[in-house]
Amino acid sequence: MKIRNIIIIILCLLMTSCLSQVQGLESELKAQDYMDRAATLENEGAYHQAAQEYAMVAEHYPSTGYHKLAVWKAALLNIHPANTETNYAAALSWLKAYLKFPLSPTEKETATLYVSMVERINGLQAELSSMVEENNRVMEINRKQSSDLESDTKRRKELEAELAHAWDELQKMKAVDVKMHRSKVDKSLGKPTQSVQKAPITKSDNVQTTLQTRQHAPRKDQVFHPYMIQVSSYKSKEDSIREAMILRDKGDSVCISHARITGKGDWYRVLVGFYRTPEEAQKAVLELKKREYGQAFVVRPPFTVELGFFSGDEKLNKLKADLISKGYSAYSLPNRATKNKIRLLVGAFWNEKEAETVIKDLKKEGFKPKVVRR
Repeated sequence: MKIRNIIIIILCLLMTSCLSQVQGLESELKAQDYMDRAATLENEGAYHQAAQEYAMVAEHYPSTGYHKLAVWKAALLNIHPANTETNYAAALSWLKAYLKFPLSPTEKETATLYVSMVERINGLQAELSSMVEENNRVMEINRKQSSDLESDTKRRKELEAELAHAWDELQKMKAVDVKMHRSKVDKSLGKPTQSVQKAPITKSDNVQTTLQTRQHAPRKDQVFHPYMIQVSSYKSKEDSIREAMILRDKGDSVCISHARITGKGDWYRVLVGFYRTPEEAQKAVLELKKREYGQAFVVRPPFTVELGFFSGDEKLNKLKADLISKGYSAYSLPNRATKNKIRLLVGAFWNEKEAETVIKDLKKEGFKPKVVRR
């Protein structure tokens, strides 16, 4: 009986051992299948999917011979430069798991270096997120300030109109007062009086009225657009042209302003738009900053080179395109004297001397250019 029991126990142990071996072999085969798929995906450049396959082996098959390699691969592919879905948190977790394996000095040093690098990247990303939040907060403040400025400007214009009206009323009252005073004097001297409604206007009143009329009556030919927005500045003319072409394709009115700065050499500024007031320009700056032109700011280059007037778009657009293809910064603006004609212009300059630098070349192109105010 004892011998039989011993035999039964031995058989059970053998069966348990065989079962464990069978299960271990099955795990090895499944892990190998995942590893093969992962390697194929990695060779095809599908790094995100490959990292997921390696992670399956690392998580579910820790007793297999593939476990250590799977953990290492899962860590590296999650931070691969060509991985479009980089996951630094997952990579850091797998790297720390890898450091728990028995490692050679070289393996341990490499893994430690990767851990340090990923932790540094995580820190930088946190700083970047904080900076983005701060930038959004500043932009919101700028938008509010711009709205307040617009309200203040509107109120100032209303007050100016009220002041002008009050001045008119004061002048009328002054004329009536003068007439009444004269009437009293004439009456005391026995002279016939004149109707208050037909009181004569004195010479000083004429001068004051003329000055007031000139001050408040706008002239039709005084529509200037001296304000623009500088979005970037380049040492390379080619870079500035490339930037201008991108903006022009988006529908912006663009020109390039060349400047020679003492001690810094030639610079090419990319300028956008044309505005009559700094308030209009500042409002446009906020819109450009929303389009990721964070360095945009208002400038005032008052001079340009005028090539002529056009009443139709066809010839104007053809000339403009031809000039742009030859490297000139051509654009158009409404004519300040007549609304039905458009001016063809080249460049924007801070002084007349800068503007005259392109006159000679434009004359060779057959134009009759002249320096004018924008």
